[in-house]
Amino acid sequence: MPLLLLLAGLELGVSFFGPLLPQVQREFNLTAGTVALALAIYNGIRLIFNVPMSRFIAHSPLPALLAAGGTVFAGGAVVVAVAPSFAFILLGRAIMGIGSALFFLTIQFWLARIATAENKAQLFSLHQLAGIFGGAVGPAVAGLVAGWLSWRYAAAFPVLAGILTLAIGRRLPYPTARLPEPSPPGSSAGDRAPLRDVLGPGIAMLGVLIFNNGLMNTMVPLFAARDLHMGPAAIGGILMLGTVQRFGAAFAGARFVGTLGSRNTVIGSLAILGIAAFLFVPVRSAVGLIVAISVASWANLGGSFVIALVTDRLAERHWGTALGLNRSIGDVGAMVSPILAGVLIDTFSFGVGFAVMAGLIVLAAGVAFWLTTAPPQKAADAL
Repeated sequence: MPLLLLLAGLELGVSFFGPLLPQVQREFNLTAGTVALALAIYNGIRLIFNVPMSRFIAHSPLPALLAAGGTVFAGGAVVVAVAPSFAFILLGRAIMGIGSALFFLTIQFWLARIATAENKAQLFSLHQLAGIFGGAVGPAVAGLVAGWLSWRYAAAFPVLAGILTLAIGRRLPYPTARLPEPSPPGSSAGDRAPLRDVLGPGIAMLGVLIFNNGLMNTMVPLFAARDLHMGPAAIGGILMLGTVQRFGAAFAGARFVGTLGSRNTVIGSLAILGIAAFLFVPVRSAVGLIVAISVASWANLGGSFVIALVTDRLAERHWGTALGLNRSIGDVGAMVSPILAGVLIDTFSFGVGFAVMAGLIVLAAGVAFWLTTAPPQKAADAL
């Protein structure tokens, strides 16, 4: 439970920035493509650190790494709060990305290490619920604070979350490893993981993060502010409404993983999410935006079950590389999609941007399906 509380708190700090984009854009007189860099650089810096950090975490004391991740994350948020220029915002967001990579990869190792075949679906469902709680509260509270005071004061939330992680994380007991189990089907008998068993879940994570970062955290706030004339509090409330509905999706996801398996659940829900994302294209009112977000939220199971897919298909000896690569592939989408969304908005329209994001998610589901349903590869295809 303390681990899940820390996860919810740091996720609150991660999700706070979306409703602030319109205020930051106005204060520094930026285009949509430029302000989107504040989201892109956060994930871009993770892309660099994910794999080496994941390998380091695999052989390090997890409680200490949780505390270190919270410390770095809080330091980056302080830089954002006092930034005299947009360049300093980018610097602070990059530091926050390093801290969050350390924290969230440590959480993944922690849960994967204690998970068994009997409790895996429940554990990753709780992981998803904790993240959803933070993701729901973060935008709403940050939007309220930004509307009441300014976007700078909203940065207090990630600072507090990081400090709390430092104080509590280092006191948690070291997780007891599960008993050794046979390698899952599809795992290599040698020292390398089959390439498809890494790429398939990675492409699925990429699709999830395209939706979360390119569509929800970039396009929706900018669209709501410019075309629907909403303030930060209203934008945060709409984002929170969509996230709250994902509680139901998380419970359903755990049941589906237990009955249909992680592969069918993850890829099937991603395909439905991409199709549902096309509902944003014809939106012209706040009611339409709420409907589109609500429908998509029930298909958005998030990244937690993708982690279950990775650990289902690979033996523990491969996790140090596989979990880092999985998040790195996902962070490609998380980094590129906000920039792409901003360019599409500036060059074409919001409708074109929403359509492109939806198409990319459907494409990711198709590629992930092809990769993960293929038979295990021979050693020549290994990493």
